[in-house]
Amino acid sequence: MKKIFYYLTILLYLIILPVNAQVTDYEKLIGGNGEIYMSPVWSPDGSMIAFTSANYKGIYVLNLENRSVKQITDEDAAGFVINWSANSEYILSRVARFEGLRRYNAIKIFNIKTGEEKQLSDYRTMMPGIPQWANGGKDVFVYNTEKLELFPTGLTNSSKQTSDIIVYKRNGKIAVENLSTESLKIYEPVKDGEVLNLTISPDGKKAAFEIIGGNMYVMNVDGTGLTNLGKGYRPSWSPDSKTIYYMITEDDGHQILSSDIYSINIDGSGKRNITNTEDIKEMNPEVSPDGKYIAFDILDEGAIYISKIQD
Repeated sequence: MKKIFYYLTILLYLIILPVNAQVTDYEKLIGGNGEIYMSPVWSPDGSMIAFTSANYKGIYVLNLENRSVKQITDEDAAGFVINWSANSEYILSRVARFEGLRRYNAIKIFNIKTGEEKQLSDYRTMMPGIPQWANGGKDVFVYNTEKLELFPTGLTNSSKQTSDIIVYKRNGKIAVENLSTESLKIYEPVKDGEVLNLTISPDGKKAAFEIIGGNMYVMNVDGTGLTNLGKGYRPSWSPDSKTIYYMITEDDGHQILSSDIYSINIDGSGKRNITNTEDIKEMNPEVSPDGKYIAFDILDEGAIYISKIQD
């Protein structure tokens, strides 16, 4: 009888321990209980996390020191683009307004401390590009179907981007443009493959991206060194530009069945599942500026968590 009890205890221990070990370091920040929040983005100084609600409606900012939450805007689609200024004082976004079935987009910047907003563009039907900081934060640029547009912000020293060279998605390809010389190079990393979720490394030397219906890749911004990283979505760079964190999801064509967060070296080596949970769908990873933590949302719960990254 003692033997049976011993083996049952060991079996229970083996069943329970892995699950507990995988989730004990998760710290819930907000969400659940009918509230749905997603897509966390760290501020550059690491003191705040911005996020959005269901359908990318609105932008919220959570102060990590006192856990207070402030709603920056409640506008439609605002949370699809959350682009912090380098001094962590402003958020750049593309908001939407609907008139019947017609959608209009505009570019806005929001002051985190005062709540003030500044509209940089008019509302228009065609704005496929993602607005980004340029010229040290003095301007914002966006690609609009045929041309690159610059909008003055009236700000100074709000962006890390001090180079004249910008990298952005242009008609499904990768564009590298020099604002001072107006020279433009366009790269098609995978023939007939449309680029998605393009993100530039912190050192500005590499680009990570997905190909719609294909894999995730990394390449140098001069078009060389293309590396196939395999299946993956929503890449997020480590601060040293050596590692990419991302998610791998499985679906049945209608809904997501599973999702885990992975990390991989930029040369394609060292792939590992860093969440490895069967019943929890971790998504939208975002690495902290110091590289020690990762923020993410859990799909079925509608909550945002952070967890320490284990070596």
